[in-house]
Amino acid sequence: MIRRFIFTILFAVCFVSSAFGGSDRVAFDVNPLVVARDVTQPGLLSHLPNSRQVETQLDISALFSPGQEAQITEYTVRVLSRHEDVQVADFSPRTEMVSDVVGPMQIVQDSDRNREAAIRGIGGYPGVGTVQGYAYGHDRNHETVAFEKRASMELATASGTLARRRGVYFKVKQSTQNTLEGSRPFRIVFEVPKDWRADLLDVAIEAVGIDSNANKRPRILSVHRFVVAMYQEFDDAAAQAATNYMKQQRRLSYFANNYATTIEQRSFPTPLHKLGAKLDIYQPNIPQDWFEAIVHQPGTKYPMMKLSYLPVDLRVEILNYLDHKELIESLSGTTDFSRVATQPIPQFATR
Repeated sequence: MIRRFIFTILFAVCFVSSAFGGSDRVAFDVNPLVVARDVTQPGLLSHLPNSRQVETQLDISALFSPGQEAQITEYTVRVLSRHEDVQVADFSPRTEMVSDVVGPMQIVQDSDRNREAAIRGIGGYPGVGTVQGYAYGHDRNHETVAFEKRASMELATASGTLARRRGVYFKVKQSTQNTLEGSRPFRIVFEVPKDWRADLLDVAIEAVGIDSNANKRPRILSVHRFVVAMYQEFDDAAAQAATNYMKQQRRLSYFANNYATTIEQRSFPTPLHKLGAKLDIYQPNIPQDWFEAIVHQPGTKYPMMKLSYLPVDLRVEILNYLDHKELIESLSGTTDFSRVATQPIPQFATR
């Protein structure tokens, strides 16, 4: 009886794991460091007091898995600043429509109208005799009307602002005139405080497409999240801080991947603990979202007590990372660093 119960538990764990598992259909990438070039012009309309404008460019790359090109129909890029004092002033590409038809289409309508009439009469007069008469008429009118009509358009690119202009989104759709694979530039102009020197941008990319031939409804197939370090052009100290931050982030990711097996064992000591976590009746010893919370959430105040089960080497790397993160966020030039946005980063729907 006990053996059967244990087998049932293990089977349930495997089933739940496979049900929630999945592989990405597309690989996205973005440049980890971007330069911000000052584009402030005299008399330029400003939305924030004591601010200036800087321009930067993100290069988004998409690589599809073999056989997935026809299934992925669009992807969306969301770029969000972590500070309320940094807002989007301009961006490109803008919303664009495309068509397979070059130039206007000419429509021709022909119309024929025929009209015929015939009159026949018979009359008689006393003493004269009978009189007969016949009259026939034919009228034809031909009319040709020609006019031009615009070709049907379909959406190729859509873009707009997010979170009260703290961010911007770009949606790129597959069409006969557009391909999703390859590298594509996205230009953004930010309005920043006058003493701004560096900042972190949260970039989230989702791919949408058809999951299978049986189900034709589009769904999210892949979600990727990145942190991009942006620094002022010709500012060597800010450039060095951004470079060191990205190096430490890669180092933290490397240690987290190397200790993945150890972290899972310490989080779920037995299969029963893993099943309990799936059923929301057991809290893992190590929070499952610890890496995302440390890397993607603004600020550096993370309760380290929750990470006491992590290996010592990994905890040291976390502290080093938080130091670099605090430094680059302090270069954002916000008037009050305590005003760093604390609301969660917008999430995509789960797969």
